[in-house]
Amino acid sequence: MSLLATSGAALSGLVILVFLVVAVVGLGIYFVPTIIAFARKKSNKVAIFALNLFLGWSLVGWVVSLVWALSEDQRPTIVQQNFHPGTYVPGPIQSSIVDTSGES
Repeated sequence: MSLLATSGAALSGLVILVFLVVAVVGLGIYFVPTIIAFARKKSNKVAIFALNLFLGWSLVGWVVSLVWALSEDQRPTIVQQNFHPGTYVPGPIQSSIVDTSGES
């Protein structure tokens, strides 16, 4: 009986180990979009994490968060206007307000 009890304990320990490995791998796969977002230093990585955490269980939420993590961040457009003093002198400011009250 002792040998059987020992093998039963070892079997349950093995089952727990396999369960833990499967759980860690499963969570790793579940959070692939979040891992990608943090690795790519996305500007909205926290929002991607939230979407992945709360809606990743549905396939649509997981795919949307993955696409969002893989998309490129839009870089801001910088418009530079060069003004060289002496090349342009603005004219006088004209008012388009008309006094219709009749008072002076």
